[in-house]
Amino acid sequence: MSAEITKVGIVCCSGEAIPEGTISRLATRRVLEMLRPNATVTLCLPLFLAGNEGERNFARTHPTITVDGCAKQCAKWGTEEHSGPVSAALVVSDILGTQVRGCHRSSRNSSQPEKEAVWAVAERIAAEVDSVLAETEPRDGATAPANGAQCSCSSPVPGAKLMISGTAVTIPGLALIFEQCAERGIPGDAAGCAALLDTVKIYHRILPEEEGEYRQALLEAYQEFLNSAAK
Repeated sequence: MSAEITKVGIVCCSGEAIPEGTISRLATRRVLEMLRPNATVTLCLPLFLAGNEGERNFARTHPTITVDGCAKQCAKWGTEEHSGPVSAALVVSDILGTQVRGCHRSSRNSSQPEKEAVWAVAERIAAEVDSVLAETEPRDGATAPANGAQCSCSSPVPGAKLMISGTAVTIPGLALIFEQCAERGIPGDAAGCAALLDTVKIYHRILPEEEGEYRQALLEAYQEFLNSAAK
């Protein structure tokens, strides 16, 4: 693969009748904003089905993953009908199984089961992105889609900077990572250092020799986050 990263398109379910549809969209946004912001774009399924050529051409020339809420797989079948086979097709109900119990169609006032479900699906999507990129060579003439295939509502969130060995390092979506850590009950003290570092390493590459510097910088930033959230 060339040094230029091939963008992976993600087409997610647009259904609102079941919780899995909402989870698919929230999980996709987590991938776009935080887990793989530099390697993914989202394709709008309604625009795609309505005939937007920018969306359809992107799916023809780039690897594309569909994320459907249920076994009907509307995103998969629609994408393949207009642009050809997808690189991977995920179904939220298959990923979560009984874990979806207790989840609701609305994302307002999300419960703990809903938050955990979104993270589980997001991490599965990110794993599929990595797998697709590992197997995919850039296609000749593949260009970013016209008319904005990446929805503005899913633009990467700003990162936060840490000083590591005297250098400012940006970690995309660090506040969301800290939010996840807090939801999982990771304490903001020495007892939580290892879990905090392991969680950040899922989303940001940290070399073994840098772990000591990162551990201290992350703990201080996490403590600030927890203190601010408690006010």
